[in-house]
Amino acid sequence: MDINIRKAETKDAEKIREVATSSFHDTYETIIPRETQDGFLEKFYNLATLENRISATPFVVLEKEGELIGFANFIELDKGKSELSAFYILPSEKEKGYGTQVLEEAIHLFNLPLPMFVNVEKGNDYAHQFYLQRGFVETERFVDDFYGYKLDTIRMHLTHNVEEES
Repeated sequence: MDINIRKAETKDAEKIREVATSSFHDTYETIIPRETQDGFLEKFYNLATLENRISATPFVVLEKEGELIGFANFIELDKGKSELSAFYILPSEKEKGYGTQVLEEAIHLFNLPLPMFVNVEKGNDYAHQFYLQRGFVETERFVDDFYGYKLDTIRMHLTHNVEEES
């Protein structure tokens, strides 16, 4: 099986949008109303916005047999910190170890500083367990206003490399 993790290019934007839409709907179907999901996706995953994010921020894609099946986007925060702002893999490709590979490779590829933060919505048990198993710890819980919809959110952080946890 041919797996490739690489820096995203602007030509990947359409496929990234497809993965985001499929994964977002699958992940948040019982957590966030569909109308709110679609508004978010239109604002942050339109081609112009995606191309800008790809050019301006650390952004990796996951390919399997040449097909884009996942991506991760990071933000470098001040004072030697980073944030995982988006991380999606097609629902049919989850639980195959790709997520760990993407996280490890992105940290090295972009030399991302730790601690690394991530926000996980309460009810997204799959993601919450994924991050806990890779060494992230809960920092705080808060209510987030997500386009007028209130979400219980868990802030987590990682202070050491993922492979050190294994």
